[in-house]
Amino acid sequence: RGDEVIVGVNKYRKDHEDPIDILDIDNDAVREAQVARIAATRAARDAGACEAALAELERREGVSGVAEKAARPSVRRADWSEDQPACLAIRAEAFIEEQGVPEELEVDGEDAFCRQYLGELNGEPLATARVRVTDGKAKIQRVAVRRAARGTGLGAMLMRSILTELQADPQITEAVLDAQLEVIAFYERLGFAAEGEEFLDAGIWHRRMRMAV
Repeated sequence: RGDEVIVGVNKYRKDHEDPIDILDIDNDAVREAQVARIAATRAARDAGACEAALAELERREGVSGVAEKAARPSVRRADWSEDQPACLAIRAEAFIEEQGVPEELEVDGEDAFCRQYLGELNGEPLATARVRVTDGKAKIQRVAVRRAARGTGLGAMLMRSILTELQADPQITEAVLDAQLEVIAFYERLGFAAEGEEFLDAGIWHRRMRMAV
């Protein structure tokens, strides 16, 4: 599987936390809203103008050039209200199915309070991560790449994109994560340093890693 196997279950708890209201998301309603938006977009678009624009793009760059650009991997900030199914599906494959992490630990009710990210290849979501920012510290969690995308470099691109965004935020001074032991070298290449003793989280051995941003 190579160095791009990025799996881990990161769980951060303060010693004392105030009760929080958990956002209740109706997945069926979200899907229905997405379908409705797509239908409205299709109904409103000018088919002739779209075809003309595509023809001009192909004329300028050739069909192979258009296909090559479409195949490039990309990373974007995810909208949890819309991208929740894609993020959770990637995490379920990596954590629940492959590593046997209980669903109640993997889906912990904190996602609505985190920055979410998706890595895509050919427009298909294949990698994800979330970041919880507290008191100037960014905790990177739930980093996962689907089996089909491991070894493509998408995981590294995902992490570099996250770090670039964190470095541009003057309110954030450091990034931390809890890495499974077998991927510590991967995070070290990104600039993280391991610290402290090994510990178990969801039955998997981890080490805390940290880097200044």
